[in-house]
Amino acid sequence: MTSAQRALELPPVNTVSRHARESLRVRVLRYVRTLIVGSWATLADFSVLTLCTRVLATDPVVGRVPALVAGALVQFFGSRSFAFRAQSGSMSRQAKLFVLHEVIGLPLTLLVFRLLIGLIPFLPPELVGMFANTVVFVIYSYPVRRFIVFHVARTA
Repeated sequence: MTSAQRALELPPVNTVSRHARESLRVRVLRYVRTLIVGSWATLADFSVLTLCTRVLATDPVVGRVPALVAGALVQFFGSRSFAFRAQSGSMSRQAKLFVLHEVIGLPLTLLVFRLLIGLIPFLPPELVGMFANTVVFVIYSYPVRRFIVFHVARTA
């Protein structure tokens, strides 16, 4: 197996049973930490989108790209160190999986944003962007980060 294959290797199937044994308190605290990191990432995203649309006068869809990149950087380092406490995992593996996750998540977020901006054009693009981020976080990002990207095998 090459190092690239090892880096992208998914956690073992029995991981789900280990997660099922975690207490509700542990799972809730992890989710709350994830929401805190998401708030930091949203602040970065919101700030960059506002700068792009209000100061630089770029199209909101174009301004979403650098905003999402800024949010993703905050999300990676905050998730790794604070939300999932996955510093013992390989940063290289996590970064590769996170980039792959974001390569899928970025167009998904842009698609949701584009659909919402058409459906609710009376809302400021910053609010539509936050709503789009929330939808994608709940249905895609949290589960992928939790069970794949920041999965670290724990010893019993």
